[in-house]
Amino acid sequence: MAGPLTPDFYRYEWHPLSGVRLDDEFVVAQWADGAELRCYRWWLAEQRDVEISSREGLLDPCDLGDHWRVAEAWAEADGALAVRWAHDDVVSHYHPGWLRHVADGQHRPESFLPEPIAWDSSVLPEPVTYHGPTVLADPETLRLWLNDLAAYGLTRLTSLSVEPSQVEEVARRVGVLRDSHFGPVWDIEAVPDPTSTAYMSIGLGPHTDLPSLEIPPGFQFFHCIENSCVGGASQMSDGLAIARYLEQHDPEVYDALTTLRWVFHGRGAEVDWRWSGPLIDLGVAGTPLTLRTFYPVRTFPDMAADDIPRAYRAVQKLGELSRDPRFLITYRLEPGDIAVFDNRRVQHAREPFETATGRRLFRGCYMNSDDIYSKLRVLNRRAQESKLAPA
Repeated sequence: MAGPLTPDFYRYEWHPLSGVRLDDEFVVAQWADGAELRCYRWWLAEQRDVEISSREGLLDPCDLGDHWRVAEAWAEADGALAVRWAHDDVVSHYHPGWLRHVADGQHRPESFLPEPIAWDSSVLPEPVTYHGPTVLADPETLRLWLNDLAAYGLTRLTSLSVEPSQVEEVARRVGVLRDSHFGPVWDIEAVPDPTSTAYMSIGLGPHTDLPSLEIPPGFQFFHCIENSCVGGASQMSDGLAIARYLEQHDPEVYDALTTLRWVFHGRGAEVDWRWSGPLIDLGVAGTPLTLRTFYPVRTFPDMAADDIPRAYRAVQKLGELSRDPRFLITYRLEPGDIAVFDNRRVQHAREPFETATGRRLFRGCYMNSDDIYSKLRVLNRRAQESKLAPA
């Protein structure tokens, strides 16, 4: 059953209302299983007029007022919600399945995404691995891969080409590249006179990229083109697992890491990025966990002087756990592999390598978390809709 137009582009199972009642300024929609949704009158007014092409609301907040009063409301014979407005006598109709998805909390940001799975080296000794060409060719495999990427924050695609355009092709299959001062796509190789520790052959401890930005890049695509040097293995640790461990086993350190602020300073001849925040930024409900752990750009304590000693002890503890074999996994990327990981959650590192023994060349790009999650919600919603009866 198609039913009334909804303010989005999805199909909904028809959940007929069993009853409707008015409660002051609210219309209360009821279902036979006892579920209810309290709908404020102005919210219903905003859903009344939806532009058919964009499915966006048209009611300007300035036009809200006491004239938007519900004269009466009822459940139609088919179970849809009907509301008659007092000021113009118009009857508007609302899809009961769409209302039910709000009642069930499926309108929230985390909806239609998998629950994050915190992992250590016993749970995930190496990245969740997919055959890259199959991911690109088969829509269902693409959906499964993205679900694992969202759940674990780390996956690996194998058997792809070493063409420089390969990483961009994979990323654009998902969403829009995020540009940065490195460019939309960038190479990582040891070079003379490097402008970053990334372009050296030294080892790098577990870290997340670009913590000196207000919103660091969400996901990173990291393509191995050549990896013939001795050394240079890739390493990963799950910041979510470490944060949960500290919350349970060392709450004082957890408090310091999640509340005490540091200044992160990205420096260059023509750039000066700065941000202040905790090393583990919990954000607000429904937003991604953000670790800011690239230690070369953590520059100044931004806190009361009395807090600095415990802040440094917390930094040391986080560094130790991030390198602990319980949490750190080590693996080698081969030419044609692409590691894809959540840069705000999963810390990445590398072992030192010897440039005299070969070449280590990687190519990468960033993508905002919003684009990954948007693509995944659409794919998961479509998979769910395929099980519905024809409209």
